[in-house]
Amino acid sequence: VARDRPDLVDRVITMGSPVIGGPKYTAAARTYQRQGFDLNEIEALVEERYSVPIEVPVTALYSRADGVVAWQACVDDRSPNVEHIEVRGTHLSLGFSPEVLRLVAQKLQ
Repeated sequence: VARDRPDLVDRVITMGSPVIGGPKYTAAARTYQRQGFDLNEIEALVEERYSVPIEVPVTALYSRADGVVAWQACVDDRSPNVEHIEVRGTHLSLGFSPEVLRLVAQKLQ
């Protein structure tokens, strides 16, 4: 929505989200492959979406200890207004981490 209708979105905050490559860079990659998905095709579609950059501010929270999503896939180097913040925690703990929740609250002010 932020990419296609920026008039409806004030900002984007991601938490351990694979903004490049899609499921190819996640622990679920093999499951997608077994279900018949072409991970290279999905990656190409994700890449194609970047022909329209996200113009609203983006805060990308990521953890090197994620365990589900490769932290490198959380780094958006194509959108012009991105702030990357490394946090501590695993993928599933990001939504409950006091550190992460504090950062989200700060960014929403």
